[in-house]
Amino acid sequence: MKKINILALMLVLITVFCSGCILPDGDPLTTESVREMVEKRYGQGKVEVKQLDKKTWRITPKDYPDIKYTIKQKIGHGGVIPVPAYTHTDDRMKQVGRIVVPKFFSAEERKKLCFSGGIIKISFNVKSDDEVAALCTKLEAMCAYMHDNYGAVVKDEYVMTYFQETPLRLKNDRYQKKPVKWDKLSKTKITSYLDTKYGNGTYTFKRADKYSWRSFDDISHEGEVEVYLNDYPDMPFYLSKKINASQSGKLTDTLYNDMVANVAFNFPKEDYEYSSNIKVSAQEKIDGLRYNGVMLDCCFKWGDETGAIENMQVIRKALRNYLNQYPMVNYSDYPKNQHEVEPPICMEISVQF
Repeated sequence: MKKINILALMLVLITVFCSGCILPDGDPLTTESVREMVEKRYGQGKVEVKQLDKKTWRITPKDYPDIKYTIKQKIGHGGVIPVPAYTHTDDRMKQVGRIVVPKFFSAEERKKLCFSGGIIKISFNVKSDDEVAALCTKLEAMCAYMHDNYGAVVKDEYVMTYFQETPLRLKNDRYQKKPVKWDKLSKTKITSYLDTKYGNGTYTFKRADKYSWRSFDDISHEGEVEVYLNDYPDMPFYLSKKINASQSGKLTDTLYNDMVANVAFNFPKEDYEYSSNIKVSAQEKIDGLRYNGVMLDCCFKWGDETGAIENMQVIRKALRNYLNQYPMVNYSDYPKNQHEVEPPICMEISVQF
């Protein structure tokens, strides 16, 4: 078996290192193939195609003369074993966005506007429901304008919008932690820590078994110290140790982030319209930075679900009220409850045309 594994690894490495020496899979773009591709979108004879260089073509749809974009040939990789293959990119959503977005959003609101492939992304820092409502009204108007005035150009592409409340900074964020294994810690130390923090008789704990896997975080906690507070018997959290030099070996736990994850997972999204398209999940980080909050996101196709953007605002308010019912996510020092916090909500609305 070991020889077979080594042979398989050698074959993979040979394929990877030699991939640059073989011809890419598929056919390179030509003016004819580009024309055929774009005429499927705009109609026969309804688009001008001009080759700018060996790998770049300028596209001008005759029904949308203010839109000029480029298609560029690229070489990418795909599959389990990476094999070079011809592919292409275009910047049509960027060109549409440059024209349309300023019609609806101010320069200040466009500070976090970016374009990624066939996606327009806009992020807003929000502090109130009224602010979210005003921005959602603009978003809906902008999407309607894009659909009505640039329908063929934006077809199948996305506008992704993020309404992000202020990130929450927690004291424990300063420390790196690692899970504590059951067989590396005595029951006496576990009890002493939990008694001091949560009070004698307020909890139970056990060795997490192989079934201690939660669908909302895709993490197995087998062999860790799993804790349940008596007031929340279906919401586990785990012991961990700080590994920073000055705090090395000191016990702590994952109460706050795990409780946010549990509460988010239990939010009754099925009570609302379009629930099949809605996801609610804990979000410890966004773009690599600490967030310590909840992500509420929905993706829908424009025109298929009337009122979806308005419905997301209703769900966002309901989610805030739901979070407010749980003191362990509204106090960073639960159960002392002296340091009140508010887990931030980041709402993402993705519209596909």
